[in-house]
Amino acid sequence: IGIDAKHVRLPKSATQKEVLQSIMSVNENLSVHGLIVQLPLDSINRIDTELITNAVSPDKDVDGLSCINAGKLSRGDLNDCFIPCTPNGCMELIRQTGVSVAGKHAVVIGRSKIVGAPMHDLLLWNHATVTTCHSKTPDLPEQVGRADILVVGAGRAEMVRGEWVKEGAVVIDCGINHVPDETKASGKRVVGDVHYASANQRAGFITPVPGGVGPMTVAMLMENTVQSAQRFLLRSQSHR
Repeated sequence: IGIDAKHVRLPKSATQKEVLQSIMSVNENLSVHGLIVQLPLDSINRIDTELITNAVSPDKDVDGLSCINAGKLSRGDLNDCFIPCTPNGCMELIRQTGVSVAGKHAVVIGRSKIVGAPMHDLLLWNHATVTTCHSKTPDLPEQVGRADILVVGAGRAEMVRGEWVKEGAVVIDCGINHVPDETKASGKRVVGDVHYASANQRAGFITPVPGGVGPMTVAMLMENTVQSAQRFLLRSQSHR
């Protein structure tokens, strides 16, 4: 699609200072329009992940993980920030069902910075009534049963059972879990956070794992990068 990608691979022995210096050099490079830092950081040295993600220039933060972009999203400034790729992909999948988000009851399971929390914000600012559930939610089946739109990103294999799901609901499964399976060469298979076979009996729409949310996440990263390049181009033209 015409995006030039460069992989900056630092050694496992990289220090926090070296990682920050590498990010700063990309921030200052005018020919680069997007920068993502692969998480989790796997250095042998202790590195503050929050410090690293916030070191990425908000103008190049195409993962949407810096506190500047997260703050704009939480306040509803959707046209002035980069939206994290997985929640953005989930919204696109919901859009393509033809189901309107406005006025619907949406339930998000999980509150991670990458999926759950931004997903809540996106649904809210698209006029859904949103309930966020997590490990301390006592009545999870009851909450799931109310959802017109259900987005699950909890990191627990097949935790959401089909009988919990409201008839006709839109179910978006962001989970990637490995479970033992002796029929596979690797001895395991990938499943989501939703028990697909049973949920598929009740859901109006449901995403498979793998092959559902994952490819959309990649597509949204590309979209954010193109948007970033366009913004840089517009800014440079207005400065002339």
